[in-house]
Amino acid sequence: MGLFSNFFQKECSLGAQPHSGWSWSLSVNGLSVTPFDWEDIARALDGLGPHDDSFVILEQRKGRDYWFIQSAVALAGPHTGEYVVGVGWNDGRGKHYIERCGGAGRAVDMFRAAWQGTPLDFSGFEDQSDQLPGDS
Repeated sequence: MGLFSNFFQKECSLGAQPHSGWSWSLSVNGLSVTPFDWEDIARALDGLGPHDDSFVILEQRKGRDYWFIQSAVALAGPHTGEYVVGVGWNDGRGKHYIERCGGAGRAVDMFRAAWQGTPLDFSGFEDQSDQLPGDS
């Protein structure tokens, strides 16, 4: 696999960023949180633990297109105990998914930037798009 190549930077960069005009939804451990604000998101990220059902998803949808950022704590492998941050989108050119492991601070920074509409830095993210299930 490897780090994102020039393909990502040139072909997918527009869809990789959240959409300023789209509304947000928040899911914490599989439950919808509504209404919510930044404090709810931060509290959810702070509450993540090493459990199968512990995750946070901040999502935007418009028709068939979507954008999301999610985080959970890695349960196994070389990054056990680290926060995994994944970003996915469907932009009409296909589905894409990238992720990175790191500390809680990095996860909070990524969510905050998405929520505030600040351009996201995907340095160190790996393209996991080939792991997505196909359309049925």
